[in-house]
Amino acid sequence: MASVKFKLVIEVDGAECFNEELGSECVSGLTGRLQDIEENKDLFGYLAQCASSEVRTDIAYKDNLNEETVELLSRDASIEVRRRLCGQTPFREWASTELLLEYIGADIECAKTIAGSVGDYSNADANKVAIELCKHSDPDVRNALAGSWGAPKKFVKQLLSDPDASVRASAKRTLD
Repeated sequence: MASVKFKLVIEVDGAECFNEELGSECVSGLTGRLQDIEENKDLFGYLAQCASSEVRTDIAYKDNLNEETVELLSRDASIEVRRRLCGQTPFREWASTELLLEYIGADIECAKTIAGSVGDYSNADANKVAIELCKHSDPDVRNALAGSWGAPKKFVKQLLSDPDASVRASAKRTLD
């Protein structure tokens, strides 16, 4: 991780009169208030390099991220960062099949998020991902897949015979 410092600088009539380094708590407070707009993509990229996992978690929740920022956050050591990121549009447009399979195997919450919108991951093979989700040991993950309108229908049909009654019921509702 790069050494990134954030400072508050005050200028009066073009002359700097105050320059103070901001702590992670202050930066985190500001990060959540930043508008999620295109013009802030570069700023979000710098903030994604912050040592504070809270700041990185706030940034992972943004939809206006460039590809380099998404890639950086996708490798984050914090599971909270990855949980937030995996449901966001930039990640859905960027993530590969292999990365989704890695996330599914590493964390139940990420697996449920991915299962619930498996058809929205435009850079991944939805069929390969759905195969793994159908075999997942946690019925909540399979239930999320069964209730996903974007899931390949052949896998939703397969879940009609799932051992868990909730999964079967979700699959039936999705197919009706």
